[in-house]
Amino acid sequence: MAKELQKMGALVEAGDDYIKVSPPKEWITPSEGIDTYDDHRMAMCFSLAAFGPLKVRINEPACVAKTFPEYFKEFAGIAKK
Repeated sequence: MAKELQKMGALVEAGDDYIKVSPPKEWITPSEGIDTYDDHRMAMCFSLAAFGPLKVRINEPACVAKTFPEYFKEFAGIAKK
């Protein structure tokens, strides 16, 4: 989580059992996209960044099939509103 947040410019402090996130001074669109590590929670979490000021590409979004195969279809419907 920390690595992917840092890609977007967030200031992150992380330990074994905590993560402290401060908003970026300047948002960054990572050209390499956001990695999910084959974890549906990462894909879903970072998809919410699409509501922010920049576009975000989620690498390997199909990992959501584990728990919510139609997630991005449903998300697209919400994002259009």
